[in-house]
Amino acid sequence: MPPDILKLATKFMVLPISIEIDPSGTAAKDVSQELFIVKEALKNDVLKMLLQKYRGTVLLFTRTKMKASRVTRNIRAMDVKVAEIHSNRSMAQRNQAIEGFKRGRYRVLVATDIASRGIDISMIELVINYDLPDDTENYVHRIGRTGRAGQEGHAITLATPTQSHDIRKIESMIKMTL
Repeated sequence: MPPDILKLATKFMVLPISIEIDPSGTAAKDVSQELFIVKEALKNDVLKMLLQKYRGTVLLFTRTKMKASRVTRNIRAMDVKVAEIHSNRSMAQRNQAIEGFKRGRYRVLVATDIASRGIDISMIELVINYDLPDDTENYVHRIGRTGRAGQEGHAITLATPTQSHDIRKIESMIKMTL
């Protein structure tokens, strides 16, 4: 629970109780993680290589809805079945994209952080952080979309050379080196 929410809850509740299965910032145990340092202009090339290497379902996160739309077009140009979800999509479009992804109609689902906590699909082979999240804690929620239901998962993060400070914040939170 975010500290601001916890603070607000304790202010107005009598004897509040908090139960956590894992402490905040704990990464899923069955998710292996990799970091690629790559210039922004080369991310699409790295993505193409990753989509050739990993043949299963891929959930890809971008920071903005404009970037999600652009990356979706780039993936479509690679002749890969792809859908996108973000706040500019209607609820019907979001549901159609998620259902299509679950049923195998789409191999890749491109999303903003709108999906980092809400998608419950057990068979995602790979999560790609095309962009780092705005909020460091969202990193854990993003990679937690793979490695579910006792399955192993894999997460790959693409960061630019100027994002070393953000990477250190993530590593500090998850208490491991990417």
